[in-house]
Amino acid sequence: MSTLFKERSTPSKGLRSVYTCICYFDIFNYPLTTQEIQRFCAEPITHEEILPLLDELFETGKLKKFKDYYFLPSRTQQSVELRLNNELRLSQNQKKINRYAQRVGSFPFVQAAFISGSVSKGVMDEKGDVDYFIIASPGRLWVCRTLLVLYRKIILLNSRKYFCTNYFIDTNNLRVPDTNVFVATEIKTLQPIKTGKITEEFFKANEWANALLPNYSIRNSPIVDQNTDKPILSRWLELIFAGALGEKIDKLLLRLTVKRWKRKFPHFNEEEFDNNLRSYRNVSKSHANGNQFMVLQALNERLKNFD
Repeated sequence: MSTLFKERSTPSKGLRSVYTCICYFDIFNYPLTTQEIQRFCAEPITHEEILPLLDELFETGKLKKFKDYYFLPSRTQQSVELRLNNELRLSQNQKKINRYAQRVGSFPFVQAAFISGSVSKGVMDEKGDVDYFIIASPGRLWVCRTLLVLYRKIILLNSRKYFCTNYFIDTNNLRVPDTNVFVATEIKTLQPIKTGKITEEFFKANEWANALLPNYSIRNSPIVDQNTDKPILSRWLELIFAGALGEKIDKLLLRLTVKRWKRKFPHFNEEEFDNNLRSYRNVSKSHANGNQFMVLQALNERLKNFD
């Protein structure tokens, strides 16, 4: 067991942890309440222990506060107003988001699915979209992905607003390999479309995130009923793509997608391609803008102001 669970943080470690937490969410222009800061701290710490640390950071000019929200001095109270507006926008669009989420969960070979990104953290930006993290059947991940992409391109006229499927793993590959604060935050805040055995196995396989966010224990509620069955068309397609035919098609779709991405992103070297467009039989990661690494770099830049 990690020592994070055995020892309380020292005041200096706690101070840096609180500041790091606020810096991380500042990248997304997302002010935090005291409760949220405690939840996302990398050190085991209580709400009561955080209060004097926030006071110290505020008095030394490293933080600002408006209403019940803390943020970096480079921001203004408009950041708080923006967050509140984005929360309202999410509330206004929640029913539509739930309909699309249920649709994603009903696709062939989708064994489990989650909403990720900003929506899973309670906000919806005016120009943002709804991201999905999907667990597919083994050996049919690329069939599953292709069917979802075709639906978006043809039925939704390529709109990603409520239908951005950018990360797939399969049930034989539940542990996410990138172990950093960005991925840990995404895993902890995932909103399951429905609960079930695969969902629980996924969180168990990624318990490493507990060491990075030891205070975060809540789990978002599922969007649809656990016993909701897939529609007949999905079950038919799963039968059609079963067996040797489905195996061949899945391998073909992987090869075609990688070939297309190689043409589209010729500037990526092998390591960059794998980091941003990881493509194997059991995983598909489509983050062409390198968002994970941009965030971690931006976090390091902000932390220079602490020392």
